[in-house]
Amino acid sequence: MDSTLADILGQEAATAPGDLPLPLVLQRSVARRSQFRHDNVIRPLAPRPGQTVTVKATSGEEVGVRHARIFYTFDGGEPSLESPCVDMAIADVQWNVLSGYLFVWTADLPARSEGEVVRYRIAGWAEEASGEPDLWAQDGQGFWFRFGWEEGISTFAYRVEESLPAPAWIRDGVVYQIFLDRFRPSEGRQFEDSGFKGIHGGAIDGVTRSLEYLEDLGVTCLWLSPLHPAETYHRYDGLDYFAVDGRLGGSEALRRLTSGGKARGLRFLMDFVPSHCSWHHPAFLRAQADRNASERSWFTFYDWPAKYRTFLDLAPHLPSLNTDDPGARRHLIEAAVHWIRDYGIDGFRLDHAIGPSMDFWVAFRAALKAADPESFTVGEATDTPDALRRFRNRLDAILDFPLARALRSTFAMNTWTVQHLDNFLNAYDRYMEAGPFRLSFLDNHDMDRFLFLSGNRPGRLRMAALCQFALLPTPIVYYGTEIGLRQEHPASNRDHGGDAQVRGDMPWDRDECDEELRQFYRALIRLRRERRALREGGRTTLHLDSQHGTYLFRRTADGEAPVVAAFHLGASAASVELDGLLDGNCLIATGEVSIEAAPSRTTIRLGPESAALLA
Repeated sequence: MDSTLADILGQEAATAPGDLPLPLVLQRSVARRSQFRHDNVIRPLAPRPGQTVTVKATSGEEVGVRHARIFYTFDGGEPSLESPCVDMAIADVQWNVLSGYLFVWTADLPARSEGEVVRYRIAGWAEEASGEPDLWAQDGQGFWFRFGWEEGISTFAYRVEESLPAPAWIRDGVVYQIFLDRFRPSEGRQFEDSGFKGIHGGAIDGVTRSLEYLEDLGVTCLWLSPLHPAETYHRYDGLDYFAVDGRLGGSEALRRLTSGGKARGLRFLMDFVPSHCSWHHPAFLRAQADRNASERSWFTFYDWPAKYRTFLDLAPHLPSLNTDDPGARRHLIEAAVHWIRDYGIDGFRLDHAIGPSMDFWVAFRAALKAADPESFTVGEATDTPDALRRFRNRLDAILDFPLARALRSTFAMNTWTVQHLDNFLNAYDRYMEAGPFRLSFLDNHDMDRFLFLSGNRPGRLRMAALCQFALLPTPIVYYGTEIGLRQEHPASNRDHGGDAQVRGDMPWDRDECDEELRQFYRALIRLRRERRALREGGRTTLHLDSQHGTYLFRRTADGEAPVVAAFHLGASAASVELDGLLDGNCLIATGEVSIEAAPSRTTIRLGPESAALLA
């Protein structure tokens, strides 16, 4: 296979449940031939007050749409054939090998005022543009292309607002991801040996008793895994969106944690799962028991009561919630606001964000901003980069899966050269400028730990972490990564626990921890918080030698000295000469690094497989 094609296929390998591997991305493009599609493509992506918004849709050559019209509302109402409307016109005909000929339809929606939500549907007719349309344009993002418009998403939305940056507490912060069942038990208790899939006994009070450790590490925000009552240890199968699982300590334990954490300056993100729930959730049980139950429309039944839409249509124990149903939507949004107002939660990590519609996310985010303007939403949006960009102002941020793949490919698996990494960063950073804020990570609860992928080489982890913290997105540290928590088998090995392998019990015995690695993370976090250039500065490539594996880039911010990130992936020492840009200070290093500063030239000597931040 051609190496370039092999690289592309490798990049598209699934990295999390719900990710779109390359074959599905190709299927999505082929489906355009027979679909009338609006994949939330608007210009500008984040409309401001007074801006006209151009909406784009496409119809495949097999569809036969001859007339199209947008029906819209700006008072929160559902758009219908009685709503204000504007005709669309064919602006172009495009062709590609997968989709064939595509008619590109466009129309402008009128400018609106600050805070207004524009909801719209796009109707298509084969003959006269009157009466009930033959088609409503469907959303083809995520997995929705597999369904027709009758079963899928056909209502879209955006919110008009001044484009504000993410809150300072997240822009300037460092997030620490905690998997509650495996992080720490309450005082006087130990982890239970109940097997890979069993409850191990981690508790919210265990996090509270670890606040001194977390404060010393320097992190500023705790991301808590789902905490609702559930039947599994991971709790992504919630039974009650308004309650805290008693096995975790209940609601008072959460209040103790948030109050104790806030006294130390910590913020809290809560994992929230609006796309699916447990098949024993009371609402689903009522929907199955009674055709006339109000909750029946919360779910999509193919053949009531036994056949229904589920997470990825592969998990019967996780029925999908119809987040476009008014009752289900109201329930979920009220629950989210409840945690912000009553428990001091600052925001949400939103599971499987490609499941709900953008119309839902606009309503969800607007409700949270009304409850707390400083609230923050970050989506687990596992889709292609063009789809990720469209979350701008639908959610505040996305988890940066493309960057995680790049860092893991370069520093853990050695499948990327430094040239490949630099090419990616130059293109990706520029492309995502128009998109939402991003949070970076090296590993998480759904993927093999970085240390495992690297062959249990802490030096490689240090290099990757240094690169992660030297880039713009706010960094996340997955619990245990900072002390070298390991796994024995790949997450793909179901005979050895599958993804439970990457959710091991956090060791609290110092003899089981890599203290040198923890101190490195501690210093790296401190530098990130001290140096504004690392958090918000621009990035410029200073040096690149793919043959020898040396790579340097500079981060700059107005009014502050620049910081240079230096990397050497080679097996023997190397030297790099730069014009006189550095004062000669090594802020942090993962190996042997020395600097010789002269008035007109700086020589940097890097040991094998080493990295450093220099000033």
